[in-house]
Amino acid sequence: MAGDDPFLHPSNQIFDNVMMMDPSWEFPPFSAIPQMASLRTVDGPFLQILEQPKQRGFRFRYGCEGPSHGGLPGASSEKNRKTYPAVKICNYQGKARVVVQLVTALTPMPQLHAHSLVGKLCDKGICIAEMQSKDSSISFPNLGILHVTKKNVAKTLEERMVEAFRMGYSCGVAIHPEIDVLQGEVRIPRELSDHQRNIISIAAANQAKEMDLSVVRLMFTAFLPDSDGGFSRRLEPVVSEPIYDSKAPNASNLKIVRMDRTAGCVTGGEEVYLLCDKVQKDDIQVRFYEEDESGLTWEALGDFSPTDVHRQFAIVFKTPKYRDQNLQKPTSVFVQLKRKSDNETSEPKPFTYHPQVIDKEEVQRKRQKTLPNFQDFSGHG
Repeated sequence: MAGDDPFLHPSNQIFDNVMMMDPSWEFPPFSAIPQMASLRTVDGPFLQILEQPKQRGFRFRYGCEGPSHGGLPGASSEKNRKTYPAVKICNYQGKARVVVQLVTALTPMPQLHAHSLVGKLCDKGICIAEMQSKDSSISFPNLGILHVTKKNVAKTLEERMVEAFRMGYSCGVAIHPEIDVLQGEVRIPRELSDHQRNIISIAAANQAKEMDLSVVRLMFTAFLPDSDGGFSRRLEPVVSEPIYDSKAPNASNLKIVRMDRTAGCVTGGEEVYLLCDKVQKDDIQVRFYEEDESGLTWEALGDFSPTDVHRQFAIVFKTPKYRDQNLQKPTSVFVQLKRKSDNETSEPKPFTYHPQVIDKEEVQRKRQKTLPNFQDFSGHG
């Protein structure tokens, strides 16, 4: 017992003895030692994404279209060098089980998504893969994304929530506070009460109303074996970058193909014809900006309305005023397309601002400049 052991002292007695030796000592407050669950995250095994999924260019397919041709590629995948989404368990060597689920991309906290993962190791919309003892990482080369029909979103989502909660795979996603609080560090399969099923049904109906069907993320969760050999020790889930359905309106890559003018006066207001890859007229901006070693120094938007976007492939806009109207020599800035909904941008193109022409003779010459002689193809005399 502690009372019988001379080397075990109550903590108060130790501090009393120290203070008696030097009463001037001051002890700053210190926080309590965290629980082992927190220590495991810092010092023990943890999950890390090695290869993100490719964000654009992959199509979500409906069931009637048949299986996809090739799995979801990795972000660095190239034509002659294929890569696929991959994760690694750091600070660990041994067997593990990795569960991959589709979750929402635009909600404050991830929610289960109604789309389904399909492929060799997939069942009921999720993928479960075993990692062998000799490996510390695992890739997923055969993942497809099955697009749910709109009328089945709530029903599919409810089934997904019930199965995830029942199997202990719902940690890291928001279903309902009463459900979320029951998920601990250890995976515990369980049966649902009628009350819990009712809560999930209502939650699924509510989440389905706001669900964006054009974008998902992958959520990876690793489970390590316990003393009985079952995979119940859960590591903190990690979530990938968003994956956009290639046939969705906002999924295309932004690209400026050509501009009829790459320079203009600091006063702005000059008309530019810009050819581009497909854009949405209500979701696009033409952004001018300037940077130096310290970062962004100026930005402004080209002036145009949705009616100035021609068949999604051309924009007619007017240049913005430059920040320095008293510019003494030409200066280079950048121009790029920017999508409002997700802040995606195109590769920038150079644009040069010239000083105002203040020479009176030059102004007069410009005023007297004759109009170009356009040939009349109208057929009139």
